[in-house]
Parts: sequence; structure tokens; C-alpha cells
Amino acid sequence: MIFLLDISIVGCGGMAHGIHMPCVLEYGGANVISCADINGAAAKSLSEKYNIPLYFTDYNEMLEKTKPDAVVCLVSENAVAKAACDILQKCPVLLEKPPGKTVWETELISSASKKSGNFNMVAFNRRFAPVYVKLKELLAEDKSKIIYIDYKFHRVKRHENNFEDTAIHAIDTVRYLAGCDFRRVEIRYQKMPHLGEKVANYYIYFEFANKTSATSEILVSTGEIFEGCEIHAENAVYRAALPVNGEYGSIGYKNAEGKAYSVDKDTICPRPEQHLTHGFYNEHRHFYECLKQGKDPGNGADTASQSVAVCQAIKNRENTVIF
Repeated sequence: MIFLLDISIVGCGGMAHGIHMPCVLEYGGANVISCADINGAAAKSLSEKYNIPLYFTDYNEMLEKTKPDAVVCLVSENAVAKAACDILQKCPVLLEKPPGKTVWETELISSASKKSGNFNMVAFNRRFAPVYVKLKELLAEDKSKIIYIDYKFHRVKRHENNFEDTAIHAIDTVRYLAGCDFRRVEIRYQKMPHLGEKVANYYIYFEFANKTSATSEILVSTGEIFEGCEIHAENAVYRAALPVNGEYGSIGYKNAEGKAYSVDKDTICPRPEQHLTHGFYNEHRHFYECLKQGKDPGNGADTASQSVAVCQAIKNRENTVIF
């Protein structure tokens, strides 16, 4: 049984510097022994900043020479499927979302994981965000049957044509909060041609297998960054928001009898750093602890296929996805 993990990083850009390396250091039960990036300067920069002993421009060479216990894969959406499949031949991998641009690529990762016996876990950090973990706990404690979820995902000056790669967070979080697979998804587009050829807001309606319904309002260019939800149960409403700009996030509750409360911010997350408040550290800890116990951490590419399917439909400007 492994108690101190040797970790390697593939992809040495901003997410490695600002989010994922702080998670590894916070965990304290893993050594980062090597890193790789096709940009040698980026690999060297991460190595020097965090005292990583070895850096490479070829991750396959790195895997062969340093033989890590696991890899944190932070490459681009276009490269993640191939990289994850290559890594899985050697060791488990925690990979950034989305796990591929298509359902086919996502299924390749699942197949590679099954073939090698090495675990994969997709870094959908909202599944581990303290705000939403606590919200799910409250729903379970209250035995609340969810009737409807309204999820808002607002950004500022996001004009890229492939915004579905970011919007997947809203789609996957709706599925996580409902605790159930999609049955049918309807998508409407508000085109924003003055911002870019394929820039659009998305308005999505979800039907779930358990008869829950949800909507998601995904706006690319508003006056403020906001992400949160209302969950309507039979006799109560829960409101939650992810933290932004160093805030702590919030959870509120009100029922039909007028009882109302808000959850103390320190109960949600006692510190304001983003790698903690947004769930990045929790997902790292979960991944490493499961590996040490020889357990499948779950949250693999197979659990992401529906979210990727919806984003694939958005990319192709389709209106309906039926599962």
C-alpha cells in the first residue's frame, strides 16, 4: 500500500501554477517528482517555481524515466484524450475537464482505463466545491425531493467561439445536484455576432430520468461573474452561490412555513483561497486518498459522457439531445 505518492504534472500553464500545484502542496502526502510541457520554457518555469526535480518536453519520456504513481493532466481540450489514454497505459490520471471534445474521445479514455486497470478521474471541481457538497448534505438531511433546479452561469467578456468547454461546468453541476442522468435536453441560442462568429448565450432545459426538471442560463458577457443555483423542493427553496473574488460563497434556505436560515461561511469553507473554495483541493485529496487505499475514485470519464454530449451538441448548434 502506498502512503506517499510520487506525482507528475503534464501541462505546465496557468492552471498548474495557480490551482493544481497549491492543491498538491496543501495535501502534503504527495511528492511532485517531474513535469512536462511541449513548451520547454513552461516546464522549466513550473519546475523552478515549485522545486520539481525533473522537467521534460515529452510526457512519454517523462513517464518512462520517472515512473510516477499518478499523473495530473492539465493539457488543452484538444489534446486531453490522447494524453490521458497514453498516461493510462502507465498509471492513474487526474485530468482536467472536459475529458475530450466529443463523446467518442471521452469513451476512449474510459476504455483505456478499463484496459489498463488504471483509474481515471475527471476534475469537475464543482462536484467537490464546499458550497455544493454542503448543499447536497442539507438536501439529504431534510429528505427534500427536488422538483426543479435553476442554475445561473454568468461571465464577463468571454468571447471565444468554443465557450462550451467552459459551460460544461454548469451542465455537469446541474446533473450532479440532481443526482440523476439526463433524459432529454433542449438548447436555445441567443447569438451575439458583434462579439464573435459563434459567440452565443445558451438557455438549456433539462429533463431527468427521475422526473426532476432544470434550466441553466449561461451568459458569456454580463456585468459580473456569478455562478449559483436555486433548488426548489416540494415545500422549500435552497439558494447557493459559488464564491467569487475572495468571497466565501453562500447557502440559504426558506420553507413554506416561513422558516429561514443561512449557513455560516466558516461552516462551508474556513479559508477563502480559490483552490479550497472551488473544490480543487477536495478533488485532489479524494483522488490521492483513494489511490492509497487501492480504491476507484469514481468521477471518471464514464460519468462525464452525458455532459460532454450536451457540449458537443452546443458546439454543433443542435437544439435537442435525447438519451
